[in-house]
Amino acid sequence: MRELTRDRQSLVKEQAAVANRVQKVIESGTIKLGQVASDALGARGRAMRWALVHGETDTERMAELARGRMTAKKPELQRALEGRLTNAQRWVLGE
Repeated sequence: MRELTRDRQSLVKEQAAVANRVQKVIESGTIKLGQVASDALGARGRAMRWALVHGETDTERMAELARGRMTAKKPELQRALEGRLTNAQRWVLGE
């Protein structure tokens, strides 16, 4: 049981570190998705990040990926998605 708990603890730390790196890369491109979306790493946030990785720059089209409560925040979401990612940042985000 102790070994399983330690393994789980290290996996949770690793997951948090990856999530923080993803957020940092996104914010380095002046994209503030985490400030609008409550779960920027959830399914819809992942779809928006995938669009960013593939070079999408149309904030309106990316905001259309919003579902649920996030649909009420589309104007804010469009402003939050305005930014530029370099090819290197897109590659890191895709990895």
